[in-house]
Amino acid sequence: MTEELKMIQEDSREDINLSPVNKIEIYSFFDPFSKDCFKLSAILSKLRLEYQKYIRVRHILNPSLRILTKCQAQSTSNDDNIALAYKAAELQGRIRAERFIHLVQNKIIPNQEIITEDVVSDCICHAGLDYEVFKEDLHCQKLRESLQVDLHIAREMDINEAPSLVFFNEDVQEEGLKVEGLYPYHIYTYIINELMGVAIEKKLPPPLEEYIKQQQLVTKQELLTIYEWPEKVLNKELKKLMLQQKIEKEPSPEEHFWRSKI
Repeated sequence: MTEELKMIQEDSREDINLSPVNKIEIYSFFDPFSKDCFKLSAILSKLRLEYQKYIRVRHILNPSLRILTKCQAQSTSNDDNIALAYKAAELQGRIRAERFIHLVQNKIIPNQEIITEDVVSDCICHAGLDYEVFKEDLHCQKLRESLQVDLHIAREMDINEAPSLVFFNEDVQEEGLKVEGLYPYHIYTYIINELMGVAIEKKLPPPLEEYIKQQQLVTKQELLTIYEWPEKVLNKELKKLMLQQKIEKEPSPEEHFWRSKI
C-alpha cells in the first residue's frame, strides 16, 4: 500500500474535518497492455456509474519511456501504434476515446494478442469515431506534442507505475492523493467519500442489457465488478438476454465476451 493511502487512513482516524466539495477529479494513468489496468478500468466504470455527480475521470496513457517503447515495438506504423491512436481518438472526444481503448483492451489482453491495424480500425468504428478523420489525425504532429504534455503531467505527479490514480478535490491549495497499483473497490469509494467530506448517495447501475449496449463489448469479470451479483445470477441473466437475441457471446482462449446485437 502506498504512503499516500496510509496517510489518508491515518487522517481519518484522527477525525480531521474536511470541507465539503462539489466534485473530485481523478487522473488515471494506464498501460494499455497491463491486466491490472484492464481490471481497474472496470472499477472506474463502476465508480462513474455510482458517483457520476461527484467525480470526473481523466484517462491518460502513461507516457513513460517503457510504455511508449512497447507501443512502438509492437507497431509497424502510426496506424497501429496504440499511443498515437489513443491520442488521435481523443481529438474526437474523451468519452469515445475511452470507449475505443476499452474495446482494444478487451480484444488484446484476454487473447494476449498484439495490436494490429485491423484491430484499431475495428475498435474505432465500434467506438463511434469517424475513421477518415481519425486516419488524418494520426499523422498530425500535435499528437506527439500532446504526448509530451502528458509526460509533463506524469512527471509533475511523480507517476512511476501503471495503474496509478491521482485524486484532486476543488481546493487548488491541496495536493493530489496518489494511489499506485490495484486495490479493492471499497478503497476507492472510501477515498472519494473522505475527500468529498459529506455523505454521498450512490446511483444504481443501469439494467444489464443497457450497460452492455453502452459499452459495446464486455467481459464477465467486468460485469461481476459492476453489478456485484453471484456468478450464477449473472450467468442466468446473460443467458436470458441471449435467448431474447439481445446479446451474443464471443469466445476467446481465456475469457468470454458479450456484445449487444441491437
